[in-house]
Amino acid sequence: MLQCRFLILAAVLVLSCNTKRNEFSNPEITQAEIKYHVEFLASDSLKGRASGAEGNNIAAKYIADEFKNYGLRPAGDDNKYFQAFEIVTGLRSGEKNELSFGTKKFELEKDFRPLAYSADTSLEGQVVFAGYGISSSDTKYDDFEKVSVKDKIILIFRYTPEGDNPHSHFNNHAPLRKKVGLAAEKGAKGVLVVTGFEDGEDDLVRLQYEIGHGNYGIPAMSIRREAAMEILGYSEKQFRDLQKKINNSKKPNSFETISIVKLSSEVLVERSQTQNVAGWLEGTDQELKKEYIIIGAHFDHLGMGGSNSMYRGEPAIHNGADDNASGTTALLELAQKLSTVKLKRSLLFIGFTGEEMGLIGSKYFAEHPTTDLTQAVTMFNFDMVGRLKENQLIIHGMGTSPNFTQLINEQNKTYNFALTLKQDGNGPSDFATFYQKDMPVIAYFTNLHADYHKPSDDADKINLEGEERIIKMAFETIVAIANADKRPEFTKVKGESDRPMTGFRATLGIVPNYADDAEGLKIDDVNPGQAGDNAGIKKGDILVKFGPKTIKNVYDYTYALGEYKAGDKVDIIVQRAGKEIKLRAVLQKSKRQN
Repeated sequence: MLQCRFLILAAVLVLSCNTKRNEFSNPEITQAEIKYHVEFLASDSLKGRASGAEGNNIAAKYIADEFKNYGLRPAGDDNKYFQAFEIVTGLRSGEKNELSFGTKKFELEKDFRPLAYSADTSLEGQVVFAGYGISSSDTKYDDFEKVSVKDKIILIFRYTPEGDNPHSHFNNHAPLRKKVGLAAEKGAKGVLVVTGFEDGEDDLVRLQYEIGHGNYGIPAMSIRREAAMEILGYSEKQFRDLQKKINNSKKPNSFETISIVKLSSEVLVERSQTQNVAGWLEGTDQELKKEYIIIGAHFDHLGMGGSNSMYRGEPAIHNGADDNASGTTALLELAQKLSTVKLKRSLLFIGFTGEEMGLIGSKYFAEHPTTDLTQAVTMFNFDMVGRLKENQLIIHGMGTSPNFTQLINEQNKTYNFALTLKQDGNGPSDFATFYQKDMPVIAYFTNLHADYHKPSDDADKINLEGEERIIKMAFETIVAIANADKRPEFTKVKGESDRPMTGFRATLGIVPNYADDAEGLKIDDVNPGQAGDNAGIKKGDILVKFGPKTIKNVYDYTYALGEYKAGDKVDIIVQRAGKEIKLRAVLQKSKRQN
């Protein structure tokens, strides 16, 4: 029934769109068409286009229908426009979740809820109150200093002794995931987390999927204040005073209790089908048409918000007009225009899904290509190209081929953008996937803004004139490369990565894989001449140890890196071809410090 409802809704929406779309039979790149595409893709009816959700599927069908209208051949699976694959779209509490203290059995979702990174297990243990669950040399604060938590269940507050103040020197130690990892490292066998009276509403932590969610081998629960007070045997006044004493003194006040709790955790992973959309335009030269240019943009966004949202209110539709209805529109306008031009090389147009979840769609395509990737000569990417301000256009990838800078500067004489040309081919969008396959890339971007990853990223804020000029300039660049006698030469750029970790004092110069579910941190790329390269780290290695810290996911790596500064020597362990290799890196200064 649900599938039927989706098909009916999709048919109605797309039929309505195509009826209106017939008004735009002219292949020229126009502001009217840009406005139309953006308004449809960023409409409330698509509910934020979250990967695997109904609105994302409608957007995919819309793109496929447009490709068909332009005469593009299907380039997905089985002679279709779609390349289907499965993704994790959410988490939910299983029926095996239990929490009890003495004869008291707490109620799931009312009194407690498992955290996203809780391990599926059952246990019983003594409770130790461990303050905020922080152990930090830089703040000279250690909740574990005077208590042993080995084989115990710890009860801790959310946030820090300075609340959720983002400017606090405790802030790096506030993430719950970091606290649970530290508890496991200290030998605790379970974690209970409560929101203190000084930290706002008595809410249970949302159970939502995070990229590379994983777990630390121990159960972790969010509990209500009433449950915490009952376990500690405290009145409301005593519980308030306990938190105030820590907050006011900025000194730990940890202690053992005689309380024994039993708990069982079960977090179920929800999976859904989603799809990239691909269309092929054949070149005219008998030899050069075997080569092709990839033109891509992601069409997914955040749905109702989730962990990547910058909005802290109740769930709301994140329409993603700039991110990335604007880039998807550029993809469509270029497909329509280029379908009317004779080009020597072929063109592959791809709408990617799963970008917001860690470049999942482009990575899937790169690992399961429907075409011969060795014949791809350049990848063009469009991500957030709809908010041109003060005529400033950023283009990434200029160092990935020797002549790109000269080509762009020459074409800009017509368009007069205030250009910022970035050399690196790595970055937080799909072009990085193809650069890591040793492919030249050119990626357009009009910068972040106050509406980024918020419900306020709406269609009425798109700079139509600015996007029109960007698409027209990109069109000329694509034509120039498509008709060139030789394919662009690929060059590896010396640069920095560890993206998007701004504000860090040091860098290893690696590109982490943000979506890989394997234990450890898979390394997608290593920048030449940077600390990781000098230490002997290779693309494809899995980082499992960074100094004394065990690395299970990208979050562990982020937390560990934040403890170091430039010049520090760090012993690391990577897995390569099934073997552990010990290396030593000398960290370099981060160029992205605030």
